Amino acid sequence: MCFRPAEVSMKKCPQCGKVNKPVAKVCEACGAELENAIKDFDADQANLDSAAKIPNAPKVPTAPKAPGAPRP
Repeated sequence: MCFRPAEVSMKKCPQCGKVNKPVAKVCEACGAELENAIKDFDADQANLDSAAKIPNAPKVPTAPKAPGAPRP
């Protein structure tokens, strides 16, 4: 189960600062238009993961196999 804090998904009005429901298109208090951009957290994480890979990094050696163990 994925849990994101309420403040991440709620929309804050740029004019009056009221916190509105995530589906709101206009502010409930002042009627100002709210930004409707959707944040893709999975894409952001994928970008961070790909940026963390170091080119030409040495491979980490694996543990030796036990004698007589079947080969994969």
